[in-house]
Amino acid sequence: MRIYYCFKIKKEFINLYKDTPSTLYNILNQLYYIRKNDINYGYTLFSQIVDPINKSHIDKNIYIKLHTKMRYSKRKDEHIINNLYKDEVSIMKVRNTYILINSNKSCTEFFELLGSLNKELFVCDFTNNDYFFLSSIKMLV
Repeated sequence: MRIYYCFKIKKEFINLYKDTPSTLYNILNQLYYIRKNDINYGYTLFSQIVDPINKSHIDKNIYIKLHTKMRYSKRKDEHIINNLYKDEVSIMKVRNTYILINSNKSCTEFFELLGSLNKELFVCDFTNNDYFFLSSIKMLV
């Protein structure tokens, strides 16, 4: 199971780190594993790098695009893809500062949908040390 965090990075940081996303990942990784004593510093640094996400806009657009598909369901604040054909089970939760995706696939269908809304989202999997901008992935048909 993969756990992805998607962040809306501020434009100036996208320009700064687009050629070296590993540096941006290292900053976010340190914030992810920050000690409780340093949480105020971490929050300040996080809010300097990351823009808030328009939760209602993303929730509404994902629902509009997928609500007629048999593989999709929505329960409270969870968007769920259960695609038997591709053997994919993914759950996405949209928060105010990040999007959380749990998936059994390395490349979930949610990436394509989120990319159509904002290609500049930065995706991190802190457990597997994986990171990328949505604009840098190519979806396979």
